[in-house]
Order: sequence, then structure tokens, then C-alpha cells
Amino acid sequence: MHLPEDFPNELRHTDADTPVPTWAQVTRSVSAANQQMITQVARLVADTDDEPTARAVWESWPGNYRRSTALIIDKVYAQGWLDALGAIDGWPWDGGFYCRPAETARGAFADVLDSLSDGDRPFIACTLRNGLFAYLNAYPHKAWRRGWMETDTATAALHVGLMKDGRAEIHFDVFNPLFISGAPARDVIRIPLVGAFNRKQFVLHRRWEQSDFGPYSRTSANLYHLMRDRVPLSF
Repeated sequence: MHLPEDFPNELRHTDADTPVPTWAQVTRSVSAANQQMITQVARLVADTDDEPTARAVWESWPGNYRRSTALIIDKVYAQGWLDALGAIDGWPWDGGFYCRPAETARGAFADVLDSLSDGDRPFIACTLRNGLFAYLNAYPHKAWRRGWMETDTATAALHVGLMKDGRAEIHFDVFNPLFISGAPARDVIRIPLVGAFNRKQFVLHRRWEQSDFGPYSRTSANLYHLMRDRVPLSF
């Protein structure tokens, strides 16, 4: 596809200018074996406690799938809820994956996400209780019974759903219409009883993601460059 002149420069990255993480990097074991991280990543990648088996699965994936999965791992790890993710269901894709939720000391998957959605925490639950805009953020995902969205980042934001079949879905939105925490006041529309949304990011989301340009925007190469200066990445 011919990209228009106003296609954002930050969305023109390719595999050629973007690294692919190694197993040692994604498990944060470059300097020394991080056994706790190895165990968590092995469970996520291959539903196993055997590192060689998990590493073989990891290395069988295309580079962009490994990059995408590592970006989710890194962000979730930084936010402190990697233990809520069980094994990936099937293969990931470039921008997300399905997985089986895991029970944690803090409760079930929904309990953990709800605990991250209170007050100044990084997520909002996509319910009518939180306003129409929050509710509509998850509405297109018909297979979800619960949804959550990051609110404190404009780009490469996590969108999380608990599906009706019990699986969880985690993927990135390049532009985040619910960037309402810490956003410039001029960008946020707040309507009593209806809620709040970020009009700037909403326009960008509609233009470059919910259109034929989506496959060129929602790539792990672009996500990596959007994240690398503000998320402690492993690679």
C-alpha cells in the first residue's frame, strides 16, 4: 500500500531498524541466570518448567512475534502483574496474544486487573460505571466479558480483556483514546456522567489503526520505538 504523506514518521519502522530479543534478554539473564524470570517466561511461552523446551519454542517463533511478546512481558513485568499470566494459547501475533489466566496470591486475573484500576493506578475498567467512553473502549471486542485499558500512556498502551471462554487477551493499541491520566488538559474531554477520553489520541486511533493503515501501524517494530525511552525494556 502507498502510505500518505501525513503517515506518522514514528510508524515507519521496520524489522531492519529494530532488534529482536534473545532468550537471555527476555528472561533478564544476560549477566547471570534470573531463575524467577526464566520460570515465569517458560510458563508463559510453553507451559513448562523446562527451560530448554521453552527456549526451543521461543526460537521457533518469527522475530516479530518474539519482539511483540517480549514487549508485553516487559511492560507487564514493570507493572508487577506478570504472575497473573498463564501459558500463551496457540501462537502470539505481532501486537498481542491470548493466554490462560493464572491464580495469584492477590486473587484471580480479574481481581489483579481491578486492583490496578483503582485511584491513580495505570488501568481503568471498561465499564459503564466508569463512563460511556470507558465502556465503548471494550465494546467492539464481542468475545470479552471484562476489559481494561491503560490510562497513563498515550502510545503503545495495553488493552486487556477477559474472554467469555476463560482466556485472556492482551494486545497493544498504538494510540490510546483513554489516555486521560497525566495527559495535557487541552486533549481530554470530560463530560459529567459520560466520562472522559483523549480527543487527540482518539482521532489518531481512528485514522491510523481503525482503517486500512492498521497493519502498517500496529507492528512490534513501531511499538518498540514508541516504548524504548519510557519502559524498562529487556532488549
